Amino acid sequence: MVDTVLREQVIQRLLSVSDSKLKPSDIRSTTSLRDHLGIGSLDLVGLTTDLEDELHIDIDNDALGRIQTIGDLFEAIDNATPPSNPA
Repeated sequence: MVDTVLREQVIQRLLSVSDSKLKPSDIRSTTSLRDHLGIGSLDLVGLTTDLEDELHIDIDNDALGRIQTIGDLFEAIDNATPPSNPA
C-alpha cells in the first residue's frame, strides 16, 4: 500500500497540474483524474513517468491504460515492478 507521505506528494502533484479548486482533503480514492481534476492522458503519462523514475519502478502499460481514479493510480504504483535491466 502506498505510504501516507507518497500519497500526499502525488496528490499535491496532481493538484498542481489541475485547474480544479479541490483541496488535498477533498481527494478520495474515487476522485476521477479526468472528471474531477481535469487531468488528461498526456499529464498522466508525464506524472507516471516521473514517478517511475523517482520510485525506481515500472508501471505496466496495461495498468496505465486502466487508470481513471486516484485509487487506480495508487493501485498501479502498488503493483509496479522494479525496472528491467537491459541485457
